[in-house]
Amino acid sequence: MKAILALQELIKEEEKRVSLAKQQLSAHESGQIKLSFLEKSSTENTLEELTEKLSQHHAMLDELMAGDLEKLEEEERLKAAIERKNYYHYQKIRMKRDKTRPNDVKLEAISIIDELPEDIQFEDGKLYDIAEKIIDLDLSLHDTTNELYKEIKEKFESSLEKLEAEKIDDLGMVNFYIPIIVLHFSVLLSNIKENIEEDKLPEFKGFPKYEDWWIEELWTSHQAYFALYKWKRIIGSLCITSDQKRAWEKIFSNWIFIKKLLNGKRTLAFEYNYAFDSLMKEYGELEEELDDINLESMESIIKRITQNEDFTTVKDDHHIITDYLLYKREKSSPETPSK
Repeated sequence: MKAILALQELIKEEEKRVSLAKQQLSAHESGQIKLSFLEKSSTENTLEELTEKLSQHHAMLDELMAGDLEKLEEEERLKAAIERKNYYHYQKIRMKRDKTRPNDVKLEAISIIDELPEDIQFEDGKLYDIAEKIIDLDLSLHDTTNELYKEIKEKFESSLEKLEAEKIDDLGMVNFYIPIIVLHFSVLLSNIKENIEEDKLPEFKGFPKYEDWWIEELWTSHQAYFALYKWKRIIGSLCITSDQKRAWEKIFSNWIFIKKLLNGKRTLAFEYNYAFDSLMKEYGELEEELDDINLESMESIIKRITQNEDFTTVKDDHHIITDYLLYKREKSSPETPSK
């Protein structure tokens, strides 16, 4: 039962905090550390409040454990099912009344709901995230891009028709997101080609090919990370306008997130990965290197380049103390008195 599990976790957390507070006071009394008068008072108050909460939660847990757990669990499942049904039933109404989001984001999120299959539902936060990305790239699924999006989406769904249901149960978000990434990259490609033609620049000869091991070994191999960084920079250099550069930053982030996610699922996601790659090749002219000789050649080049790189340099505006770190310290300080 969720209530029991939640109480057990609360008790564990509170017991740790009680223990920490006692240790601090004990260390102060023994002279190991020196707490100011305010710090000592704050710690004592915290200990008193935590002890009271801990006692209450233990009593609540004992009461629940003594009751009819099976009946309580069934009631909770029924209640959760009703709440979930109502949550999605009134989702559009709730979004329309949401005063914390801009109207364009709300309208885009509502339009996404209309696009989703009946058996797929996303929480408000996830819908807003997708809507904001679509708006950021100025690629709302309307007008000229709408038909292209439908075409990409139909091809993607068709390529996955034979997949077993249990293999894709947890990929609902990806299922919806992949056609959008393909669409974004396709539009970016068209914009790059148009600018090259209008400005009479050297002929576009295509995007450089990427290699799967870069994604497979990302975060475990500095050479894989460095190769992806260089590859991203090359494509970025083809982006002429500031809008294109911003779009490529977002597209790359989304693309690498999906690719890394699918690679992590191994054979269960091979068909998904292949369908994604096929669409990126067809609509975005983005291909993976498959030839052994070229793969080995690129690996040698990356190794040679990384040997000559200076990885000790930092950004001009580099700071080890970030704004979030300062915020986190401030939020944590009431519970963790300074020594």
